[in-house]
Amino acid sequence: MKNIVKTIAFATLLTATVFANGTLAVLEIVPSSDMNDMKVNIQEMRHLTDELRRQAVLALPDKGYKVLTRDNIISLLPEDEEAQQCLAESCAVDIGRAIGAEFISSGSIGLFSGDLTLTIELYESLGGKLLGSIVMESPDVRGLLNAIRTQAPALFARITKNNVQDKPASPAPQAPLAQPAPAAQSQANIWQWQDAPQTIPTNVEQPKQKFKIPSWVAIGLDVIGVAALGMGYYFDMKAGDYHKDYKNMAQYQSPEIYATAYQDVEDAKKMRNISYGLGGVFLLGGVALHIWF
Repeated sequence: MKNIVKTIAFATLLTATVFANGTLAVLEIVPSSDMNDMKVNIQEMRHLTDELRRQAVLALPDKGYKVLTRDNIISLLPEDEEAQQCLAESCAVDIGRAIGAEFISSGSIGLFSGDLTLTIELYESLGGKLLGSIVMESPDVRGLLNAIRTQAPALFARITKNNVQDKPASPAPQAPLAQPAPAAQSQANIWQWQDAPQTIPTNVEQPKQKFKIPSWVAIGLDVIGVAALGMGYYFDMKAGDYHKDYKNMAQYQSPEIYATAYQDVEDAKKMRNISYGLGGVFLLGGVALHIWF
């Protein structure tokens, strides 16, 4: 008996170290211990087991999961008959650990109120966690077969759901850190940076723009200057006319008229000088504005 226990313990320890992830073992469906009136033969129970195993293959993804066949399970069991009997009397979880299957299902047929019942349980071998179970009832074996095809896919789908929940969530991708700008730039790059208005930093002091007088101011000064010079020329002509009259009046008119004619000459000269002076100032101012701005 000690050798049997050692064999089972060694097999359990060995398979636990090389446990196959995503491996499912579907044990043979057996009659329950309280089923005295045997209504199902061995061939029918084997056929139900084969259908249950087929539904497991269809429910699990092809990549990362494997369903052990009947021969696989037999080859992994200890060769010693007493060890096999010991495993057969233990729970499904112990068998799953012994053969190195991560998941294992077991099934048993019983009777309830004259109908056949089939109970399928699915375990995680290492932790002994019950992932799910289904109970089917039917008056005959064919009804149990149809129930397996209907209910088994959802049961085996719990395996992939359990694996997704156990995996740690992958960390969210982090945005790459911004690279610092180079400390030095070539002269060509500096000029290119200055030519792009959208890239000029806001903290760079902008050069103050020179105050600009509108062009119409300079043109206005030019017009006023020309008009003043024209008025100067007009008064210069009037002064000449007044001077001729003054000479003629000196011989034929009275001293009072002579004095008035003299005053007209002086007034015309005075207006001429003022007009020429103002015209020159305004005209020079307009030309200066044109040149400067």
